[in-house]
Amino acid sequence: MKRNITGGRVLIALLYRLFSRMTNRSKSRSSQQYTPTIEEVVRMAPKLNEWASMTAHAYGLYAGINQAIGETKDKAAPVVGHADYYRQMAALLCVVRVFATVDRQAKISLQSVHRYFKKPESVAEVAQAYAASPPQGSPNPVQSQKFIDQFNADYARIDWKALGNLQSFRNTAIAHIGWDEVNRFVTFGQLEALLGIVSKLAGQLTVMTSGLNNWPDEHRESARDNAYHKWSAIFAADAADRIDY
Repeated sequence: MKRNITGGRVLIALLYRLFSRMTNRSKSRSSQQYTPTIEEVVRMAPKLNEWASMTAHAYGLYAGINQAIGETKDKAAPVVGHADYYRQMAALLCVVRVFATVDRQAKISLQSVHRYFKKPESVAEVAQAYAASPPQGSPNPVQSQKFIDQFNADYARIDWKALGNLQSFRNTAIAHIGWDEVNRFVTFGQLEALLGIVSKLAGQLTVMTSGLNNWPDEHRESARDNAYHKWSAIFAADAADRIDY
């Protein structure tokens, strides 16, 4: 069966446009320099966590399928070609989604959160937000400062060259790009590193604004395990001629 590569690229383009609309709704004329208020940071934290979780899930699907393909004996089997198609789509989704969380032109962005943390009043305001989350307590500026310092330290680990390459990828005619061209923009090692940082930052922001432990990177492991076991089972069934096509 011939894989519908063009259809896959169009799907990625449509999904990218969806993410663009999600972020563009929050853009202002001076969004590149926009600094949110604490109220906006608290409201954007769940959305950033959701986006980071979706990014982690997409990468997990890629990694799980990749592992299953690596372990199958007959890599020339048609079913492996189908799996490779889904692996590519998952990786491309991860590329689009990871950039959405760090897009400097969007109000809902980890970059805008980082700009907020430069404000002198951010320590006291974050302390108030954390104290207001269940169970309510007294504001602790020392703890708040530690939260912000850790966020800033992890934020400083972002590979901005790799992120710039992702932006170049985003600005390319993504619906028509060939898979072999993707590595011109970013390696999977760079993508995985960016995902790890984005997931950690989104999780930290969730903790300091709501007191909740919701770490996006956990979605990567669960998605990887599920994809690996399911595709390994499919490959085994295909090799044993137990699948009726």
